[in-house]
Amino acid sequence: MGIFYLAALIVGFGTIALQLLMGGSGDGDAEAGGGDADADTEAELDHGDVDHGDGEGDHGHADGGFLPIFLSLRFWTFSFLAFGLSGSLLHFLNWAGSTTTLIVAVSLGLLSGFGVSWAFRALARAQTTSGGTARDAIGQVGKVLVPCTKGGHGKVRIELRGQTVDFMVTTDEEALAAGDLVLVEDVDTSGGNSTGVLQVSRAPEEWLPPSSRRKARIE
Repeated sequence: MGIFYLAALIVGFGTIALQLLMGGSGDGDAEAGGGDADADTEAELDHGDVDHGDGEGDHGHADGGFLPIFLSLRFWTFSFLAFGLSGSLLHFLNWAGSTTTLIVAVSLGLLSGFGVSWAFRALARAQTTSGGTARDAIGQVGKVLVPCTKGGHGKVRIELRGQTVDFMVTTDEEALAAGDLVLVEDVDTSGGNSTGVLQVSRAPEEWLPPSSRRKARIE
């Protein structure tokens, strides 16, 4: 079993190291948390996460239940790391028998993965609250991050209370492309959605900043 513990340790540590390297490469649009690979997937489903531009935002799902935790890269990364580290120590230092080592390693791995993922989700939820709610976004102009089609869902970034907040949105427009400026018209908090899905439309020219107005005229 020793080789499995070492392999898990290498995978967990290597993934974290790779994320740190990617997070430091200057990609300001990466989600907070060091560049987690699952950030983009989770971010598209987030209903309102604060983005600090340093890499995960994985912030993860603040209100998506427990299933997204077990599907996230962060969970498995820290699970492998804790499993490999604890298993390697117990196995190679002969601190416990093989069965006990396996039980302890698996338990610590799952607990570590869940604990770290839950902590990031709780932090994202707290940051979202301090950065403004979906109701505060009504009447604001935001920038499309994830394209959205009529009846579908996308993601928009809005400046609220001095912080950059990302919201899940829907629209009646035929299509909104990444980079488009949109106006928040309403928010839907029905269906148990505590954060809300914003209803947006293409921003009228008079709502755009001067630079964007000039660009729109040229196009």
